[in-house]
Amino acid sequence: MEEALYWIVGTLGVPLVQWLKKLIGAQGKSAVWLTVAVAVILSIAALFLSNELALTDFTPLNLAAVFGQVLAAATL
Repeated sequence: MEEALYWIVGTLGVPLVQWLKKLIGAQGKSAVWLTVAVAVILSIAALFLSNELALTDFTPLNLAAVFGQVLAAATL
């Protein structure tokens, strides 16, 4: 079930990224960096929602795994 949460969060990130791109007029490399930034924020939010992350156990490995899933879902 936790894996599904990451895919759902990533899927919800697509309209968010599109809206932000239109709002700030991002294109090219800035649009890619915007997508990465949104994916990082959503990854952290998904980790907190799934209770896999507390402020005491914030590990780069855990964030990287979830970031990959969220980014993949957002770019599919």
